[in-house]
Amino acid sequence: MHDDQIMRCSEISVAQMLPFGFALRPLLNDSCLTDGDLNNVLKSRGVFLGNTDKKSTIPLIVTMVLSPKEFETLQERQETKESNPKHRNSTIKSKTTNPLIKAIADFEIPVDKVENMNDIELLTPMNFATLSENHLQLEYIISRKDLTKDWVRPESRHSGKVNIKKDVSSNVVEICNEYTSKETDDINKQVIKELLSFLKENQEVDDKMETVSASDFTNRERFNFMLQLAADSDDGSMKFVEIKDIELGPDPDNPPKNPNSIIQQNVKKVIINGNALERNSLLTNDTDKDHLIFRSVEAKYEFNFKGIKGSCIMQYGFMHFFRNQNTSQEFQVALLYLKSKSANKASLNNFVLEQFERMKKKALQKTQNDS
Repeated sequence: MHDDQIMRCSEISVAQMLPFGFALRPLLNDSCLTDGDLNNVLKSRGVFLGNTDKKSTIPLIVTMVLSPKEFETLQERQETKESNPKHRNSTIKSKTTNPLIKAIADFEIPVDKVENMNDIELLTPMNFATLSENHLQLEYIISRKDLTKDWVRPESRHSGKVNIKKDVSSNVVEICNEYTSKETDDINKQVIKELLSFLKENQEVDDKMETVSASDFTNRERFNFMLQLAADSDDGSMKFVEIKDIELGPDPDNPPKNPNSIIQQNVKKVIINGNALERNSLLTNDTDKDHLIFRSVEAKYEFNFKGIKGSCIMQYGFMHFFRNQNTSQEFQVALLYLKSKSANKASLNNFVLEQFERMKKKALQKTQNDS
């Protein structure tokens, strides 16, 4: 090999290479990429499959050489979905009247265990900050280094947050897991697990943590619960505008029996994008509610926070219910979009998410009372 050829080879970096074959699998298997994201790649190549789940699409894609544009599109889809913080909330009953700051005074996050969980590096300290004596918050940033997940940009940063509040009137501790990637979700779960173990050992909380799970509802109850969230808040500070996206499918154990329904036993799922979908017959017709799995909703709201007006899109539901790649049944909410003239987006984000949590509690209570 000539010197100029050696020089050219030495100048080639990972950033100039495209992964192919099995090197693509970690990205394609990423839970942020949906069946539809991968199926779109195949459709653009003229490949149409009857079964579009990842078990069918991934083996085909790894035999292809993706174009730079196709690879970039998949990466952008992954990054966009990871950058939107996802929230999962749970509660546990307190056994004492101690303020939270006293209850966890001696608790230490096992940093070594956290760092060894994934191929990550902690960039910020792992300490709970005191917002008040009954409101504590852990906020941190990680660096993820993994060529198989992000070939062109092998290092990426992701934030995570754990919020713990104690309601003195009800003596209930509320825990919020806010994550932006699988790694921060795993870290938050580990921190919450260690913290609850510490509190239980010190007789501060009950044994059972309560979450909103898909299995808590019948198909009809789940349907009604989700649609009740497409509404205004009690104080009028958030006003429902429209449903823009829904995902649902037949219950495999109890599929629709209506021959006129577009969803039959041979249909895996239906994703509909549009405007004012709350008026669509799939949502207004009661006939099939007992036979459908209602997974997720994207709804638009307008808000008014102390005179600051804007709009937002919330995605909520049981995102991974009955999906092959994830068996989580927990209710999850993500703020996909927020528009306002105010520069203080962090305060607006918190306001919108807190209002939505109140709406969720009300809808849950109504569903339980009606059942």
